[in-house]
Amino acid sequence: MSKPVLLLIEDNAEVLAFIQETLLPSYRILTARNGWEGWQLASTQIPDVIVSDVTMPEMDGLELAEKLKQDDRTSHIPLMLLTARASQVHQVSGLAVGVDDYVTKPFSVEILQLKIRNLLASRELLRQKYSRMMTLEPQQIPINTQDEVFLHKLIDIIEDHLDHPDFGVNMLASAVAMSTPVLYRKLKALTDLSVNDFIKTIRLKKAAQLLTSQPLTIYEVAYAVGFDDRKYFSKEFKKYFGQTPSEYASAHQSSAMKK
Repeated sequence: MSKPVLLLIEDNAEVLAFIQETLLPSYRILTARNGWEGWQLASTQIPDVIVSDVTMPEMDGLELAEKLKQDDRTSHIPLMLLTARASQVHQVSGLAVGVDDYVTKPFSVEILQLKIRNLLASRELLRQKYSRMMTLEPQQIPINTQDEVFLHKLIDIIEDHLDHPDFGVNMLASAVAMSTPVLYRKLKALTDLSVNDFIKTIRLKKAAQLLTSQPLTIYEVAYAVGFDDRKYFSKEFKKYFGQTPSEYASAHQSSAMKK
């Protein structure tokens, strides 16, 4: 299993080296010496977690936090700030822009490691939740956070292009103004699905709806959701639902008649 990617942003060379050495056994670490460098790395590499100092040149930790949390590419990434200023006002201002946790300098290495693990564990629970919802009913994902708004945006774009067989990863990335690698990392972090599998899931879910609600042939359903090869459609449908399209339609029609 690959190590989580941690972005460490710290302008003090000694502190940076100390934290890096401490965390290196558990994480693949990217480093930056100021907030602007950190932003550039975060928005292109999409790390699993970010640990950043607050007081830095070019862009401080609070400015960085606001930028990270407002950008679709990085809004999902857990962020912890290291601060020597332990005042409640300072921490409240950070929490208000989406900082996930704080560690006050001087800090215990054990506490730092535990808090990072907890942030990653919380993110994993959220990923499992979204993954389950994608499996059950993508449109039922709530719209309470920026990440949920983003997922619905992706779903709406895919549904608008369902009958286009050529609509794929590159076109979806272009539609949300992201590079393909960034969209891949973002979606994988949110749902544990590749972009291709995410698109296919939306297509197959819509196919299942059409099979049980419209008097269409298997070919017509396949074509309506972007599959121009009926055999490939049936193969992918069975792989996902455990039944062929015909079996699925018959089973659900029988269930409806019993009701």
